[in-house]
Amino acid sequence: MNNLFISNLNEKDTNHFTSNQGLYLRKKGDKVFKKLCNLFTNANIIRMNLGENMTDDEYYASLDTKKIPLSNYDLKEGKNNIILERYPKLEKDESYIFVCNHTCPEDIETVLNIIDRNAYLVLGSVKTLREEMDGYLVWLNGTLPFDISDQSQRKEVIPKSERILKTNSILIFPEGSHNLNPNKLINPLFDGPINMALNSGKKIVLLTLIRDSEKNISYVDASNPIDVEKMSKEMNNGLVCNTEKEQVKKMTSILRDKMATSVMYILLRHDDMIKRNQYRNVEAYLRTMKIYDSFKRLDWKVQDDFAGEFKTKITKDEKEYQAIIRDMSLLTKKNKNLTFNEDYWANLEKDLENKNIPKVMKEYAKKLVKIKNR
Repeated sequence: MNNLFISNLNEKDTNHFTSNQGLYLRKKGDKVFKKLCNLFTNANIIRMNLGENMTDDEYYASLDTKKIPLSNYDLKEGKNNIILERYPKLEKDESYIFVCNHTCPEDIETVLNIIDRNAYLVLGSVKTLREEMDGYLVWLNGTLPFDISDQSQRKEVIPKSERILKTNSILIFPEGSHNLNPNKLINPLFDGPINMALNSGKKIVLLTLIRDSEKNISYVDASNPIDVEKMSKEMNNGLVCNTEKEQVKKMTSILRDKMATSVMYILLRHDDMIKRNQYRNVEAYLRTMKIYDSFKRLDWKVQDDFAGEFKTKITKDEKEYQAIIRDMSLLTKKNKNLTFNEDYWANLEKDLENKNIPKVMKEYAKKLVKIKNR
């Protein structure tokens, strides 16, 4: 059964997906919402206030990368512990574009707990809106929902965000879906945040989150505000890009690099090191554990739109790389007299299939159904 009243919000146009009154009430009532969110999500927020009066680069340079013992923190057993390492001083009543990595099912509720003002959630998962109880939480907070598989709805995101940013902030996860890729700290980002910032003149705050599900701890780092207009002018002065589209993609890649840097520093200081030689296939192990955790926390079904729910951006270079591998694999299969190593290219093609998260997720769902029906 679909959620009542909210299941079709993604189909509403720019003037009707939210109301002016809704924007106002959510902005003024954010402190009350945060207290309710803290209560319902059982959150224990530990604010470290690191890096005050430092630039991002100065902050990272100041860090000792030795692992920090958990005894350093006031953790509460049975609570969802959130260690907020850094949070900038933001202008009062100003709206910002909060950009977060998409790492686990709990990341939305986690960052909603720590953002200091109302931020409408850009939600590309219609499954959450239609089927999950969390859909009501994000509606209460304020949401800009869209079907990521629907091109017309994707085009509406920017004008809808511009309407919100006049008074309220935005929270967006531009990886598109949960990052289940063991090879990438941050997946390639969609260009939405940069386009929002350029169109609205608002600054971007990067939120980087890593969750330790076993210990029930989330680590969050919030960057200093990024002035995208200033970044654009500096790039123009240096003649870095030939076209506006190329410039947007370059700025998006800069955001991704900044988030990946933050992820690395969190992992170095809070995660256990693993050794590749202790695993038969460490990549397969890590991917399997991420997929298992996703099914454990979310009620995935075989008929779900995995292609849409796990849609990620594939760069031009990645597309060319994949095409070469598939062409070479096909060529070696058809022409046995070639000196190319058939197994080498076949293994590379198999590796590509293993990295196809929507396909792997669907196959895992089918596997669970077979096990259940035995």
